[in-house]
Amino acid sequence: MKKVYYSFILALSLLASACTPFGGDDVLGKGEVYLNEINTDAKYIEIYNKSSERVDLSGWTILKNGSTPLDDASGLAPYAVPEGTILEGGGYAVLSCKGKENTYGGLSLGTSDSGVSGKKSLLLVLVDAEGEYVDHFVNSAKSPAKPEDSWDGDVEHTFDVAARMPDGGPWWVVESASAGEANTGNLKSKFVNTAVEFEKEEEEEDKPGTGGDNGSNPDIGTSSLAEAVSYVWNESKMPHITLTVKEDEWNNMLQTFDQNSSTKQYFKADVTFDNGDDVFHFKEAGWRLRGNTSRRRPEGNGGEMHNRENPDWHHFHTQINFRKFHKDSDHTIGGVRKLHLKWFKDDPAYVREVYCYDLFRRYGVWTAINDIYCRLWVQVEGDSQPAYYGVYGMLETIDDEYLEVRSDRFGGHKGNLWKCTYGAKGTADLKNYNEDYKFGLDQDTDEEWPYELKTEHNSFSSAKSQLQDFIRKLNSKSGQELHDWLGEIIDIPLFLKTYAVNVVVGMWDDYWNNSNNYYLYFNKDGNEGYRVFFIPYDYDNSLGTTNHCGVQSDAGRQDPLHWGDDNKNPLVAKILQFSDYKALYIQYLNELIDPSRGLFDYNSSYARIQSWQSRISPYVSNDTGEDMEIKDRPAGWSSHGEYRLLKNDNNFFTIKAASIPRN
Repeated sequence: MKKVYYSFILALSLLASACTPFGGDDVLGKGEVYLNEINTDAKYIEIYNKSSERVDLSGWTILKNGSTPLDDASGLAPYAVPEGTILEGGGYAVLSCKGKENTYGGLSLGTSDSGVSGKKSLLLVLVDAEGEYVDHFVNSAKSPAKPEDSWDGDVEHTFDVAARMPDGGPWWVVESASAGEANTGNLKSKFVNTAVEFEKEEEEEDKPGTGGDNGSNPDIGTSSLAEAVSYVWNESKMPHITLTVKEDEWNNMLQTFDQNSSTKQYFKADVTFDNGDDVFHFKEAGWRLRGNTSRRRPEGNGGEMHNRENPDWHHFHTQINFRKFHKDSDHTIGGVRKLHLKWFKDDPAYVREVYCYDLFRRYGVWTAINDIYCRLWVQVEGDSQPAYYGVYGMLETIDDEYLEVRSDRFGGHKGNLWKCTYGAKGTADLKNYNEDYKFGLDQDTDEEWPYELKTEHNSFSSAKSQLQDFIRKLNSKSGQELHDWLGEIIDIPLFLKTYAVNVVVGMWDDYWNNSNNYYLYFNKDGNEGYRVFFIPYDYDNSLGTTNHCGVQSDAGRQDPLHWGDDNKNPLVAKILQFSDYKALYIQYLNELIDPSRGLFDYNSSYARIQSWQSRISPYVSNDTGEDMEIKDRPAGWSSHGEYRLLKNDNNFFTIKAASIPRN
């Protein structure tokens, strides 16, 4: 059995005639059951049985935006229709969403903690107890609208209620709410055609080794996303990753970069992931360029297209999304759908970011992402052989998946996640709460904000209000009130451990010094009762790679108690003004440099770095001609180029340890 993918045009709906190819005979004998009404205001999903047969819905579920079931009422487990739920012929059933336990007409299917939104892309897939496809609804609204996702002139770009017209009929229309009752609406208000991709199953013999037959991918034997993450980011492995790109698509990428080097557009490629034990093939996965000042054109110079005879390859950061164009479970590795690949820009030692995230994890900072080495190839179709791009870092992406894996520790994964950086619109300094222009929603456009909301579990306005309220209280409270409030909403030991590691590794391009490079996660929506977590991010500028910036002139010798600008970036200083919190911070700094703990001291650091470098050194030389050997130096632009990691003279670990206060 293998998955066969194809595109079709549908009217944000499933035409009655289009139901048959997906369900075929499977739909018969189960009645004719449809997703019939989606209400994004009152938050419910209605199901309708068009047939005269009684249908047992026990164990049925609804997948949101791909292969993930809606959450149950607790938000901690997948939703499934309760056992013994029978939908009569011609009957309606209603699932309340986002925890709203409202009473509607028809059969109640209980409550889900998940929300449904009419303002952003939404795919709902109804599946039976065996996981077989029954029906689906899609709203692929984007902002700004793109031609292939445009709306009818009579329909706004958002909707409150969408319903089949008539019940179980061919068209979705905009109408008034009618939960558990017959739909009535104006066919002129129907959604226009939108190109989407979906899947069906066909009996066909597997053809292994084709590079695109997802049905042949191995079963990794994991039962949770956390286990899948451990499998993918196994530190004993160095995966081989190959992007196979059609020449037209590669040239499209180059032209897009020339028009806008900050583009977030995804391009198609077949991807192979080989970790030495298992090989996975993903047909038509998505990949895009990443990076800020490190963003690069992967080949040639501006205006040049692919050169088969004499290509000029360049290292580039990229993000791979296996499921970008095919929203099915086969386009994941046990549920893992994204990989962030970084070349070792400005790190001749090929070790800085790997070392930092490893140290975070060794010291119990569980918010730190996973990061291991991998090797990357790019095959432009038509070339005689793939281009070898060399050794890369393979990082975990900070997104919904990241939150779900750590849900128990966060106390939930349906809160608000913010990426906090500096850019054209200012800095993420946590200083002024009323600078509305700094807050934005990530919608895969090229626009960026200092505070960018990465999750859409809750409304943007609610998430923004929460962050602004946090900033306001941080800067307005004082004394014991501030001390106690900080202790209630922040895991102070975890935060101070995070910052102790941040400071000992010499990360100057951070929040405290540069209003940059961190995430904030609020584990619940609303302005009360939440906890907020500080998530470290982007550690290539560390371990002696330093710059004159903020109060910094030498990250190796800078006072850890005055690491950044306390007035400009107040969060850390607000915490350290209290003697008990300050004592914890100093304790953690000293634990890190204590040789008996084997964390940041010179000898243990030397051993780890030597081991990593010995492992990757045979594979560093690559077809770009860049970064062709490992060198014990910081970046060429570093204001302190004398620092070394393995030599005794000017050793960063030794010099940094000497800067740590003892009490």
